[in-house]
Amino acid sequence: GVGKGWVAARVLSTMSTKGEPPDFILCIGDDRSDEDMFESISNSAPSSAEIFACTVGRKPSKATYYLNDTEEVIRLLESLAITSDESSQQAFGQ
Repeated sequence: GVGKGWVAARVLSTMSTKGEPPDFILCIGDDRSDEDMFESISNSAPSSAEIFACTVGRKPSKATYYLNDTEEVIRLLESLAITSDESSQQAFGQ
């Protein structure tokens, strides 16, 4: 009875209840079991959150974005890490 969609909704609810709603949500999945998670995130996320729901491989999906394969997933994560590191350095004047 506990799936990815339920867990995603619970995490988002807990964060919001604690006064720490997310401002960025990245959700990546590659099969049918991830569809509930995509739907749950789009329904449960605070309106201020930037949501990037990505499915891997071209297929009908509730995800907004498509990544072709795991190599694209890795490139996306590496790009986010670089951008995050640059933002942190700017924030701390380094």
